[in-house]
Amino acid sequence: MSDSAESALTVLTPPGRGGIAVVRCVGPAVEDALSQCFRPVRSSPRRKLGVMPPLGQLAYGHVVDAAGQALDEVILYNAGVVAGSTSVFEVNCHGGPAAVRAVCDRLVAAGLREVDADRLMELEGLPRLARDARRALRRAFTPLAARILLDQLGGALAADIAAILAPLGPGALTAIDALLQRWHTCGRFLADPPRIVIAGRPNSGKSTLLNALVGAERAITSAVPGTTRDYVEAEAALQGAPVVLVDTAGLRKAGGEIERQGVERARRELARAAVVIYLIDAAEGATPEDQGVLESLAARALAVLSKIDAAGTKKRAVPFSGLSEKGTAPFSALALSALTGEGMPGLVAAVLEKLIWRAPAPGEAVPFTADQAEALQAARDALAAGRTDEAAQRLSEI
Repeated sequence: MSDSAESALTVLTPPGRGGIAVVRCVGPAVEDALSQCFRPVRSSPRRKLGVMPPLGQLAYGHVVDAAGQALDEVILYNAGVVAGSTSVFEVNCHGGPAAVRAVCDRLVAAGLREVDADRLMELEGLPRLARDARRALRRAFTPLAARILLDQLGGALAADIAAILAPLGPGALTAIDALLQRWHTCGRFLADPPRIVIAGRPNSGKSTLLNALVGAERAITSAVPGTTRDYVEAEAALQGAPVVLVDTAGLRKAGGEIERQGVERARRELARAAVVIYLIDAAEGATPEDQGVLESLAARALAVLSKIDAAGTKKRAVPFSGLSEKGTAPFSALALSALTGEGMPGLVAAVLEKLIWRAPAPGEAVPFTADQAEALQAARDALAAGRTDEAAQRLSEI
């Protein structure tokens, strides 16, 4: 079956139990399929099926089986027509797995094919950039990330690319550089949220800090050292920036096989972290072991004196005279209490500064996939070398 003739459906909402599920239907035969199984509430069960809502409007009713028995109550939305004769409807049904399956099976029996979300976007005729934005939106877990991606879905990045292409004049390099800069300070976080590892010796407050940053009890906390034996990760927003926080086992000489494995996994997480928040109990101070870990992490480390509520430490930054970063300057440690919140805003600001995160203005164009960034860089290189046609081709790929 050709793309122009194919009619299909997909479930847009995540699998599992929920209040409402959205089944999106696209294709020239969608209206005919729905007319076989949708009965609005104002229609008598003995009357004919298939009174469709007008363009842009909703209708409440039921999806019924071949015998006319109700399978689920639904709200049907007429989303419009794309690519000439391709109708788009959304069936909003109950979110339980059984209800979703019953509705989908009935629509398949009426002539639609069940496909994945990517295939459905192709049938809608969406350009590549719009498809990329919708995919990214499915993974966005902070309101700011969703807002930035919605701006791109709405045409912000496409408009900037079009302006660069028409024509590829002297200002094109500056415009491309601006887009690449926004990729490095924002877009790459949307494509692959950075991992922020919380590390330190046992009982230095790592799990308490993760819970405070996430705003929920994701890690078990205890006064007993060594409670965390494996790493715990959680998605979080730091001033809107999407990150993955990782709470690790305390770094010390392991006392048993399980703890040894936990420490090894913690060290592997340190190696892949974008930033490491290294906690030192303010009441105990830094040890030579702490100094060695901080020196090995170099610029990726943020030394933090924790539990200042218990230790009575009130200084915002405490220098470590014996520590040096590449031998040029002493380390300094932020001071905070994850329990009282003191020092937390400063820690968040310091992490974002390490990441070089900058939130764009509303409506600003932001590249948000690695492929887009690669195409922009290739276009810039070609343009700088005078290969205008190649530059235009790479920009058009976005």
